[in-house]
Amino acid sequence: MERPVSIIWFERCYLGATAVGLVNTALSWNSSLQRMAENPGAAQFGPAFGGNILLFGTAIAIVLTLTLWYFTARRRSVVTKWIITAFFGLGVLGIVTSLRTGTTQPGIGGVLMIVAFVLNALAVWQLFRPDAALWFDEVVA
Repeated sequence: MERPVSIIWFERCYLGATAVGLVNTALSWNSSLQRMAENPGAAQFGPAFGGNILLFGTAIAIVLTLTLWYFTARRRSVVTKWIITAFFGLGVLGIVTSLRTGTTQPGIGGVLMIVAFVLNALAVWQLFRPDAALWFDEVVA
C-alpha cells in the first residue's frame, strides 16, 4: 500500500518538530550546563557530568524519536502510534505546567518550544485521519 497523505504529513511534522527541538537544545546547551553546574546534586560528580548527561539524554531522545517515527510511518505500528500520542499528552501537561508556573524558556527558546509543540500536535492529528486508519489497518466507522 502506498503511504497516504496523512502519513506523509505526519512524517514532515514529526521530524520537523524533532529538528526544531534539536535546534532549541543546541541554542540552550550552555545555559543547561550552567543550571546543572548550579545543582548541588549534579555538581558533586564533577564538571564533565552535566555535559555527559545532556549528551546522553539528547542521544537517547533522538534514537527514541526516530524509532517511533520509523515504526509508525514505515511499519504501520498501531502500538507506536499510541506511544507517540501518549508522549504528546505528556507534552501537553508539560507545556501547561510551564505556562502556569512561569518556567517557560524566555526568548527564542520559548518560541521554538511552542513551534515544536504545534508541529507535534499536527503530527498526532494526522495519525487519526481516515486515510491513516486505513494505513494502520484499523476499521473506519
